Amino acid sequence: MALQVSGRWFEDTQNVDRLHNRVVLHSLERLVEKAGVRRDGFSAVAFGAGPASFTGVRIAAAVAQAVAFASDALVVPVRSSHALALAASRDARASTNDTRWLTVTRSRRDAYYLAGYRQLESKALERCLDDRLHQGELPREEFVWEGWIGAGDRPPWWPDDQRFLDAVVVTARIVGELAIAVLERDEGLPPAAAMPIYVAGDSPWRPSNG
Repeated sequence: MALQVSGRWFEDTQNVDRLHNRVVLHSLERLVEKAGVRRDGFSAVAFGAGPASFTGVRIAAAVAQAVAFASDALVVPVRSSHALALAASRDARASTNDTRWLTVTRSRRDAYYLAGYRQLESKALERCLDDRLHQGELPREEFVWEGWIGAGDRPPWWPDDQRFLDAVVVTARIVGELAIAVLERDEGLPPAAAMPIYVAGDSPWRPSNG
């Protein structure tokens, strides 16, 4: 979680797999106190909107919506793939020649969320392959592997001769920076629009065996 107040960042990024509901409000309380702002003093609230963990993105959306309603603030749903691509482009293992990123985030078993981003001359990232859920073996048709750098959760089908950055750290500040760019374009949304991003074919539900 991160706050920007008068150009200064306050951040508390934690890796709390499946414990978001236990720590998110405590983390917010600490940051608000540290930054010296009121609990209802936000002008905009950003959150990682997925596609990602079904429960995680729903918690993020619910908290963002509640805080925004209390503050009469705007919301900015940030694509998780965009944040991952930006974090990968800033990773110490990346080079200035790395311009195309394929983000890979494990959903379940052999299913992965994929998205593609191209780095522009301005260093901003442009989405060139929309978020989608992929299951099974190596994707074909739409992917030309030469020149792509993978980032995120390495899948078993990733070609051995293609670079992949795993263990990329996506900080809360990165989500905040992407949100600020959206706000500068006057594209913030009302609190009711704080919704997760889902992709076709994705569902947390499983058919019953009996």
